[in-house]
Amino acid sequence: MARKTKEAAQATREGILDAAQSCFHEFGVANTSLAMIGERAGYTRGAVYWHFKNKTEVLTAMIDRERVPFIERLRRTASSKRTTPVLDLRSALLVSFQEIAEDERLRNMLEIMLRNDLSVESQAMQDMQREMSREELSIFAAAFQRARALGQLREGVDVDTAARLISTSLTGVLYSTMLEPELFDLERDGTQTLDAIFGAFVLPGVFTPGAPPEALPTEDEA
Repeated sequence: MARKTKEAAQATREGILDAAQSCFHEFGVANTSLAMIGERAGYTRGAVYWHFKNKTEVLTAMIDRERVPFIERLRRTASSKRTTPVLDLRSALLVSFQEIAEDERLRNMLEIMLRNDLSVESQAMQDMQREMSREELSIFAAAFQRARALGQLREGVDVDTAARLISTSLTGVLYSTMLEPELFDLERDGTQTLDAIFGAFVLPGVFTPGAPPEALPTEDEA
């Protein structure tokens, strides 16, 4: 019985997050209320408050739902148990491109994150984005550091510079794709951008430009 109750509570929570994302995407963060989210989800406002204290908590949970699997995948790319950090990082990012291209819910969430207004919730979201950016930069740099230890980088490469270039370039591809979907293609342009950056820092033969993603590291290899 307890398990069924827990599953029901989780289903309610997921339904609220789905409705929140729909409302945030349609009306914007500032113009969305918890009452609107509850109505869209088919729950009372009290049910929403049972799971979340305020709109910022809803926004945070909505982002974390998609963010956690992505960041866990990235963390494994710098594993000391593996000897292919470049291939692993490239594959992790290519798989993410594919997921974004194929998953409308994920694309909508990214669009919400790229919009900014003066609401308290949007300011909190910007703080989250800054933290996420720093975490991603650290992982990118760690993967390149591992590649350097394995002799896979060109001489004189600064791993922090490489990490920043990946971060800023991929953000640009994401934004351009959402702004002009008829001109930009996330998988095509993301792959070409990523391969151009890797080509500048990685020795020839470590990866094959244009190749599909390799098998991703597992939790046991983290």
